[in-house]
Amino acid sequence: MRKLAVGLALLLCTMAAQAQTARAPEIAPPSNGEDFMRLSSTEKLFWSIGYSQGYLDALNKIDVAAGPSSPCATLSARTERQTSTAGKVSGFELVSGLEKFYGDPANSLIPVGSAIRIYLLQASGKDQTTIQELIETARLLGAEAARRPATK
Repeated sequence: MRKLAVGLALLLCTMAAQAQTARAPEIAPPSNGEDFMRLSSTEKLFWSIGYSQGYLDALNKIDVAAGPSSPCATLSARTERQTSTAGKVSGFELVSGLEKFYGDPANSLIPVGSAIRIYLLQASGKDQTTIQELIETARLLGAEAARRPATK
């Protein structure tokens, strides 16, 4: 019985030591279309929903931090109306729209945040000339960002 207790204690200590050395998986958001397209369908959906909720939460915190009648709160409300995905598209629609957008290889380096804003403008019926100008600008900025060395 004593050997069993010692063996069990040793097993538990070993398991505890391994649990402490095990690292959590490194989770990094997709930075551009190349990263986004590597995600599974479920990861794309969860990421899109999380992005939308986080974006809206951040805009709402401006109101709390600055006060409801401040210029910051007014800017936050206007920005939310123009750029938030909340209530405009579902998670599935956002994923589908991004997959279609990134289906064009020329868009692969465009940052995901820019792609979401472009997609929302397309979905809201913004004129095609403006959207194409935004896409061209985002392509240039994405290519510049890809040339810069990554910093950690």
